[in-house]
Amino acid sequence: MTKYKLFYLFAFLLISFSNLVAQDSSRSWSIGLNSSSVLYSEKDGPVVGGRYIGIIPGVSLSKYIGNKMTVSFGISKSIQDPQKYVSGDANINYELFNPEYKLRIYALGGISIINLLETGLTLNLGGGGTLWITDRFGLNGQLMYKLNALGGDFQRSHIFATAGIVYSLQLGGSSSRIWERNH
Repeated sequence: MTKYKLFYLFAFLLISFSNLVAQDSSRSWSIGLNSSSVLYSEKDGPVVGGRYIGIIPGVSLSKYIGNKMTVSFGISKSIQDPQKYVSGDANINYELFNPEYKLRIYALGGISIINLLETGLTLNLGGGGTLWITDRFGLNGQLMYKLNALGGDFQRSHIFATAGIVYSLQLGGSSSRIWERNH
């Protein structure tokens, strides 16, 4: 291993084991990096230029708004793929179980704008989950069906799958004392 790889590995491990609580009402923001796949039906694939699109990277920003709900925004863009795919997503996630659990499973609904110059508006329905590995880092997976609402000839309904990592941010001071936090 080169010295740079060792440095990055050490920095990642150091940050990973920090002793802070994951996304909740006092640490309500998180940011994510992900990889995505787009799948069109056999019928719609030829219309949009192919059935499969790989996307690396995608970026997301989420805010826990309370009552088991999170609002999330994401941007995804195909790179080195003959098909042009740029998506801006806005979703509301509803956690199906207790939001204090390490594994947070949710249902989601929202909208996306795809390929701004050749606008396709989709309605999003789906679900996913985040497994918080540490108090700051989690693994996230999500599956959405993007239903073509206003796409004309440029966009079709499709499946959008995402896998990535999320990082819980603490902006500002904590409202709880260190001994009152759940560890």
